[in-house]
Amino acid sequence: MKLRFGLAALLIVAGVARGGVVLVENVDGGGQSGEMTVKVSGGKVRTDIMPKSRDLNAAPAAEVSTITDTATGETTTIMHAQKAYLVIPAAASKAMAEQMARVMQQNGGGVAAANALAPKATGKTDKINGYTAAEYTFSSGNLKATYWMSTDFPNGKAVNDALAMFRKGSLAEMTKAFAPDTSALPGVPVKTETEFNGQKVVTELVSATEATVDPAEYRAPAGYTEMKMPVILPQ
Repeated sequence: MKLRFGLAALLIVAGVARGGVVLVENVDGGGQSGEMTVKVSGGKVRTDIMPKSRDLNAAPAAEVSTITDTATGETTTIMHAQKAYLVIPAAASKAMAEQMARVMQQNGGGVAAANALAPKATGKTDKINGYTAAEYTFSSGNLKATYWMSTDFPNGKAVNDALAMFRKGSLAEMTKAFAPDTSALPGVPVKTETEFNGQKVVTELVSATEATVDPAEYRAPAGYTEMKMPVILPQ
């Protein structure tokens, strides 16, 4: 199961849910490159990780999907190649996040260090996908990060509301072990570049649209087999 895109970074009621937001990001690094789509609606978050297709005439297909119910904290991880899914209770997700935090602290980073320092404005600006963005940088232990924030990105409030919901998801929860909270920075993060132990991941926000999300998007596909949750031992 390949979840390396989780570093870059990281998704109803009966009937068709309205007022949803769909985010599309390009992710490059960690030995892979591809696209990540985040669908946020009704307190649920779905993330689809799609590596670039080797067949240039074929659309990329999702390799791994995660569905998080932010009300309960339960997460479902879907492995499409195996046609299988794994339901992870909230307590198990929390245990994995805490375990990652301990590992990060042992490697010169960690949530305590990350929260102690906020990203700082450099005064520089750049054009990212046509939008003017201000540069912010962050460094803690073996982690270095640069954020480009744009205040003229369309639907900025809807995007940030969706990102706030995404931060309650399992992928984003894992990144809290080594990344600072950027929610207080002005604007929308249109590009993020992180480097940890020499491994760099670059994420760019391609689009963000308010769209209807089918409730079926927040369930494992029919015909998929549920896997047994492995025992997580404390370390």
